[in-house]
Amino acid sequence: MLSAFLISFRSQACLLLLLLVGLAASGCGRNVVKQTAAEPRITANAPVTPSSVLTWLGTSERNFYGSGPWPDRPLEVIWEFETELTSGRLHKETWGGSTWPGQPSVSGERVYFGSADGYLYCLDTRDGSLIWSFKTADSLKTTPTIAGNRVIASGLDHYIYCLNANDGSLIWKFKTGFEVDSSAAVINGRVYFGGEDGFFYCLSLEDGALVYKTEWLGSMEGSFSVVAGRIYIGTEQGDLYCLEMSDGSIIWKSRIGADSDSTPAVANGLVYTAAENGYVYCFKQADGELVWKFKAVGGLSRIYKERSGFWASPVVRSGRVYIGSNNGQMYCLTSDKGEVIWQHLVRAPIWATSPVVDGRVVFGDKAGWMYMLSADDGRRLWELKIGENVNATPAILGGRIYIGAFNGKLFCLG
Repeated sequence: MLSAFLISFRSQACLLLLLLVGLAASGCGRNVVKQTAAEPRITANAPVTPSSVLTWLGTSERNFYGSGPWPDRPLEVIWEFETELTSGRLHKETWGGSTWPGQPSVSGERVYFGSADGYLYCLDTRDGSLIWSFKTADSLKTTPTIAGNRVIASGLDHYIYCLNANDGSLIWKFKTGFEVDSSAAVINGRVYFGGEDGFFYCLSLEDGALVYKTEWLGSMEGSFSVVAGRIYIGTEQGDLYCLEMSDGSIIWKSRIGADSDSTPAVANGLVYTAAENGYVYCFKQADGELVWKFKAVGGLSRIYKERSGFWASPVVRSGRVYIGSNNGQMYCLTSDKGEVIWQHLVRAPIWATSPVVDGRVVFGDKAGWMYMLSADDGRRLWELKIGENVNATPAILGGRIYIGAFNGKLFCLG
């Protein structure tokens, strides 16, 4: 009997003690603050594993390059889709298919891509059959951005389009002063993009209303990266900008000195970009101070008037920078010093950006060939000719490669 009483007493005492501890923690409830670690303003890119490629290089940070697994046997064409051919205001010759700097976007069982024939296409990833298409007034070069049930597209006709992702119907459109090759980023209900009219824009995703338009920065033909509330973008006038995302104000500006079409890559406190003068640049993310620059030489530079210029964007992975040059060389550089680890010569200029997935570098050249190299040592693992000119960037998801050629076709390889 005494034993039962003691057990009951101890149980009640424990309950009373827990109650008192709870009251101590919550008795001044409005004054109790949960402690959280401070988040630094400048951050390195954290690894991401999205299940879709929703925009240029997957995310607004431009740091998702795709996913495997890769098969043991060589890849081959699973299906192909042929676009129309059309001329435009600035090109009397007919264009079709995908061109620089575009990349398909992939979500679920749908792949979206803008074509040089002026259409935005939505295809079934399983067999390449057409789900819907939307006609614009001129060529679409940029990567469409998927935001929920909406798709943002733009091109040479000066407009930004917002379409229903399900059926391709127009929701709204916004006119800029010139072409828009920049792939938009959609963040917290706002649409961000740079234009070749020299302005950076922020619109409302809901209705396309203008939120802000920056001062004139210079023509922006490449895309941009958004990291920790800051925007990094280069211009054809040779400047690299760091902008405040909330209002577009300039945080810092660095001189590149040549036309830059690359989308800057941001990683480990550094910003990487390249230019048509044949240099790859590395700047400090905090203030834009130059850290190093690398000059591409040799290769096919004597054959082409653009010499060793860069139109591709740098890809940063595991302490290395991968980028292809107009001289036909694919370069692998150290990310801290810009020193060559390896270089690999292909048949023609490389304008395509080169995603690195599961230790493999994937890209096309202007002779119409697709390549897969070992990211470790640059060995050629696979090649396949698919067209006359492959200067678009491949989208890679689940071991499949979605890539457009300037011969009017989009291919699915796997």
